[in-house]
Amino acid sequence: MSKETVEEISEARRAAPGSEACQRACASADADEEGVTDGLREQWFVACTERELRRGKPLGVRMLGIGIVLFREQDGRIAALIDQCVHRGTRLSAGRLDGGQLVCPYHGWRYDGQGQVVHVPSIDGARATATSNPYPFRQRALPVRALDGLVWVYLGSGDASARPVFRMPMREQAPWQSYYMVNTFDGDISMLAQNFMDVPHTVFVHDGIFRSSRGKPMEATVATTPESVEVTYHDGDDSIGFCLAWLTNPDRVALEHTDRFIAPNVTRCEYRWGIRSGFLIVSQITPIDARRSRVYTYIAYRFRLPRWLLRLLRPMLHLYTHLVIQQDVRIMRAHREGLDNAPGFRPHNVRADVVHVAIDRLIDAVKRGERVSVAHLGEKTVRFEL
Repeated sequence: MSKETVEEISEARRAAPGSEACQRACASADADEEGVTDGLREQWFVACTERELRRGKPLGVRMLGIGIVLFREQDGRIAALIDQCVHRGTRLSAGRLDGGQLVCPYHGWRYDGQGQVVHVPSIDGARATATSNPYPFRQRALPVRALDGLVWVYLGSGDASARPVFRMPMREQAPWQSYYMVNTFDGDISMLAQNFMDVPHTVFVHDGIFRSSRGKPMEATVATTPESVEVTYHDGDDSIGFCLAWLTNPDRVALEHTDRFIAPNVTRCEYRWGIRSGFLIVSQITPIDARRSRVYTYIAYRFRLPRWLLRLLRPMLHLYTHLVIQQDVRIMRAHREGLDNAPGFRPHNVRADVVHVAIDRLIDAVKRGERVSVAHLGEKTVRFEL
């Protein structure tokens, strides 16, 4: 390489706003701007499903206010980079893949899966080889894991391997069947987790399709630990689903219903009718920014019917769960719009809202990198009309 080329690269390196160190600082600044603290960044979040990440095409997503580009390398491994070319800041997800490498759409700068720039056409027009790469430019690469049909990304600066990834229960475990739904909601993690764990709203938002009011009291036990909030409902006569008792509960046994929030962003709602019938909803909440979130809803079920009949019923089940989720999407939009209508809103909590308060405390503790006060742990009993 000529002396002039070396000097040209050195000058570009000094001027490049997209160096790895700069990217870390920018990511931190952007996240703080969105109201996200360090503790929340030190978590694994779902970036997409494996189906969404097609071979030969980059995928741009947003997480905690940061743009991320995902792509599959030549050998099929998944890579994740900050979605910004270090040359002029162009969105890399608008580019293309060539031989498993990501090519910027603006000036053709080429990146490998580790974020290393391996070719700069405007410098010498010659493609650098992997073994003799002369370019000092690099974009930040993020840790990635592919599990249970989901692609997880870690934006933090700590040890990603020391952080657990939430595994999907009953995944590929016969006779359970499962699928994912992906939706964008208005709301942050706390708003959505509270909604997914909230039973009282179901008789208003999902009246007639998921649960209808009976005008009867329901009692529940709320257990708060440093990592979770678990609610056990004590009403075996409760039911879910419109005219689905023949499917979910043909033996007419008491319903066992438990909801659980696992900090900082997972809810698990489980309905069991004996040992042979069950319905499970797990929601993975990925914050896009301070106002919106992407929710990956995992549905798993087993019912006392032959597998061939369940396969025929699958489109009906998918449509049913889609309709219920869309009702939540709409009510969360109205909730967000209501909060925007007047600043400084403070909620007026009642006894039944201990679940909401407990979830808020756990999420706030994660953001601060602390643990919930011992005074807020333990069990409480709540009663409300359903």
